[in-house]
Amino acid sequence: MDLICLAAGAGRRLGRLGGYLQKCMYPVGLRPFLEHALAQVLASDAVDPRRDRLALVVGHLAEQVRGHFGAAYDGLPILYVEQAERLGTGHALALAAAALRPTAPVVAWQADLFPTAAMVAAVARHPAPNAVTLGPGHEGESDRLRATVVGDRVKRVWDGEGELFDVGLWKLAPAVLGRMTEVRAEKGEVRMLPNLQRSLDDGAEVGYVVADAWIHLGGTLPTPEANVRDVVRRVWAASDALDARRSAGADPPAGGDAPASPTAATWPEGQRTC
Repeated sequence: MDLICLAAGAGRRLGRLGGYLQKCMYPVGLRPFLEHALAQVLASDAVDPRRDRLALVVGHLAEQVRGHFGAAYDGLPILYVEQAERLGTGHALALAAAALRPTAPVVAWQADLFPTAAMVAAVARHPAPNAVTLGPGHEGESDRLRATVVGDRVKRVWDGEGELFDVGLWKLAPAVLGRMTEVRAEKGEVRMLPNLQRSLDDGAEVGYVVADAWIHLGGTLPTPEANVRDVVRRVWAASDALDARRSAGADPPAGGDAPASPTAATWPEGQRTC
């Protein structure tokens, strides 16, 4: 299962910090935020570094990402994809898809999200060919990110009516990934969710998993500063726990008690809390 990480953003929500530091390289301890995320992705056991690849979409301050990670992370080959113009998440996914040419679903996420090992395992193992991760939003979160679910499937991922929001971790089949640039905003931006909604409207099957927290570095609620403090605390705790399990020789929590090949019956209403 190949991976795509969208790490081209300018980090404007972090204020002047984004002018000299790529957002995903924000230090948490002695490691960048993205390195903590990649450690969780590999700990999910959904990825095999001997077979799979990571496409890192870079742009703003790309040299910082390339310089730190190089050609591979912990044995996982890295393919850098340059997004010269930041035209949106849909455009970034399309560039990565063109470079990878996947023949099976890929797991993709936004680089300012902290995906835990359990979250990655749950979305990767979901029985549907496509799956999104939904979570609670802060008060004042944009309603455009709300999802509508019916039973074990998603009906809307854009302008939905439910209580949960898309958090930026997805499993996407090649056919859906190939349609990421069909819908453009008035100013030319190509966003992922409106394009995924187009595939949904045309009958694409999209499941979902539920995360109990939405940990993303670019959040602005309740304030950018308060969000960063909370994110650093959570990331540090999760990374310490992962390091402790590794030191003890224990297996990481790769999706809790989810079976290797779950079905809708074993995943009530298509959900898996991560």
